[in-house]
Amino acid sequence: IIEEIISRFQDFGCNSFFASINYKSDLIEYYFNQIKNKPYNINFFKENKPSGTAGSLHLLKGQIDSTFFVSNCDILINDDYEAIYEYHKKNNNELTIISAIKDYSIPYGTLITKNEGLLSEITEKPNINFQINTGFYIVEPHLIDEIPQNEFFHITHLIEILLKQKRKVGVFPVSSGSWIDIGVWSEYLKHIKIDN
Repeated sequence: IIEEIISRFQDFGCNSFFASINYKSDLIEYYFNQIKNKPYNINFFKENKPSGTAGSLHLLKGQIDSTFFVSNCDILINDDYEAIYEYHKKNNNELTIISAIKDYSIPYGTLITKNEGLLSEITEKPNINFQINTGFYIVEPHLIDEIPQNEFFHITHLIEILLKQKRKVGVFPVSSGSWIDIGVWSEYLKHIKIDN
């Protein structure tokens, strides 16, 4: 999956990668070290213990000085990364979340009530749309300084801090078909074209 993520970035001219590793870190590093003449550069940095989706980013302090993407390694995004980047820069966001539009069908009639349990509205089998956090982000490098050291810290914790301080967090939506969540077994099986 890491190779697939790298491949998608390479399609847009990105050839420099950092990978935060912990579980099976030696195996992952060994695998990539065996690939000869890689057309990209990958640097690994190790968490001593699991530190959340952003906790290890403090280890990159002083190593990244330009806008960068952050991706969970159990998701794939099939979209125009250049357009996402341009949106982020044009809007002067400090952080941009890439969202997926998800449509959910409720197989029942839904009810809205008012005072004393009186019916206000009934909707038969509604469809509801949500924007889902895909686990794919664009981040400005100064935010690395705001990641606490040696603490469990999710990127959503950073987003909450930015929102409380009324700083710019953008959202770039992609279609639900552009986001593949490999962390969900059924989606993984679909991706590798195996019927379950």
